[in-house]
Amino acid sequence: MTRYKVGVVGCGFFGSSLARELAAHPRFELAMLCDRDFERAKDVAAEFSATPTDDHDAVAAHPELALVVVATPNHAHAEPAIAALEHGKAVFVEKPLAVELVDAQNMIASADASGSPLMVGHIMRMMPGVRRLADLLASGELGEVAAIETSRSRWIDTDGADPQWWKLDKSRTGGELTHEIHELDLMCWLGGEVTAVSSIATADDGFRNTVVSFAGGAIGRHTISTRSHTSSWELTVDAAEGSVHADFHTGRVSRLRGGRVEESWPIFDVDAENQSLIDSASRTQKYNSGNGGSPLWMQAAIRHEIDEMAAVLDGKADSGSPLTYARERALVVAEQVRLGGGEPAALSGSAK
Repeated sequence: MTRYKVGVVGCGFFGSSLARELAAHPRFELAMLCDRDFERAKDVAAEFSATPTDDHDAVAAHPELALVVVATPNHAHAEPAIAALEHGKAVFVEKPLAVELVDAQNMIASADASGSPLMVGHIMRMMPGVRRLADLLASGELGEVAAIETSRSRWIDTDGADPQWWKLDKSRTGGELTHEIHELDLMCWLGGEVTAVSSIATADDGFRNTVVSFAGGAIGRHTISTRSHTSSWELTVDAAEGSVHADFHTGRVSRLRGGRVEESWPIFDVDAENQSLIDSASRTQKYNSGNGGSPLWMQAAIRHEIDEMAAVLDGKADSGSPLTYARERALVVAEQVRLGGGEPAALSGSAK
């Protein structure tokens, strides 16, 4: 069984979380840690006896690395990813793929030219209960999909955060629709190609509703808010022969017909992981408070993500892998929202 050497670029909260899970995974050896802040890279690398650097080109050029994980701030994904792809490395990029669509296009072009996999970390796709929901829809058992609705509304506490912190800068995050892309991605992943987009938001972008049309005839609606004093975190798919509803506050997915629940299952199969998700959903999210480490449910989802990375590198993942299939679709929608709606542009490139 091949054990792949990996380098991680970006040693902030999520990069460090990915590094810890990669180091503990039997299929990977964490070899290099990179951050523009060399002291941070050195501190994280010391946990794993890995080599620290502040030069992502050194990671890209390292002859023994099979995989490069990019977990820099959103606007800084393209350069290290393209460098690694040009050196023939497989690349995993934490969501979103990019802030600017042109960067995503360039990354996909580099992947196609090199023949190397380009994976994107849409982590909610990796939740076991969500994957079961997706498999149910793909089976055709529920018939033709008519509508998909996603919502993620809550209050994000930014008090005490450094005003210069990148997550408070829309030019670096891409704005809330791009930075908080998870639920929009679920809608687009499950719904298929998008043919039309419209969106409306408050002046501060604290509340936004986005409506899309899918090529198959279904419609989708996505609601996002980071300034709401109530909380909603849900996914609903309505189809001809039934509906499925995921409520992340309760940690359950339900299958319904005629308004009645026919069956339900947990979002995480392990009780402690599912309870961790429920607990996280009930708390106020506070920016720049990640020093305590990632919650148990997130650690579990990352492990599922890493299992899939290994399958992709082994050549055992099919074209529908949640790390590669429709990896850019939600980003295309977000770009169209910024352009004022209408028909979204296509992104060239295969889903390697």
